[in-house]
Amino acid sequence: MFGLRGISLAIVSASLSIFASPALAQVSDDIVEATTGTWLIASADGSLGCRVQLSKDKTIGGYALTEESPCGPPYHDMLAAWDFAEPGIVFRDATRKSVLGFEEQEGGPWRTPLEVEPAVYLVPEPGTMERVPTKKAVSGTWALLDRKGKTLCHVTLLDTPAAGYDDENALELSKDCNATVRKTKMTFWQISEIYLSFSAGEESSYGWMPAADGFVTDDGKYRLQREKR
Repeated sequence: MFGLRGISLAIVSASLSIFASPALAQVSDDIVEATTGTWLIASADGSLGCRVQLSKDKTIGGYALTEESPCGPPYHDMLAAWDFAEPGIVFRDATRKSVLGFEEQEGGPWRTPLEVEPAVYLVPEPGTMERVPTKKAVSGTWALLDRKGKTLCHVTLLDTPAAGYDDENALELSKDCNATVRKTKMTFWQISEIYLSFSAGEESSYGWMPAADGFVTDDGKYRLQREKR
């Protein structure tokens, strides 16, 4: 899902192993083109992220980068260029100094190296995502809607562990849930990096991508919106 728009990341990794230096990495025009566009920089602490536009135009420190939405401190007006270099994709300031570095993850978004806390994620084509979900922010009651906006169920995400699990919290479905939703038998929830997921056990899991007004499934078929009281 979070690859470079269909371009094999193995090619990027191979290029970096050969050209791992502050200088502009020698990668193909196709990879550069595939990396251009809008990306979201968002911290795991749940603070408001910012969008940046990656261009293929060359500039001091690599390729041109501009803020689509103002980045908060310490990054506002610091990010001027992007490049392929260790650990994967690097953002630099106007003096070529490396400010942020992101590495590839299998099946997940780009993120800062593990020693960086809190983690900062780099999400391509983020849609209406504005921030990384946190347990505190997500706990509570949500309305599960279909594509037409019809409420199918009310889902309460509890801030208490699910029975028999250490890392998952309990989930409750309202009694008036649509039969299709109830058949999923979802019983717990958790946050995995930038995702919210509902599960009924090891064999079934349902993932949600953050959006400006809640969460949405990858296919846009279902949405979660905060329950209004």
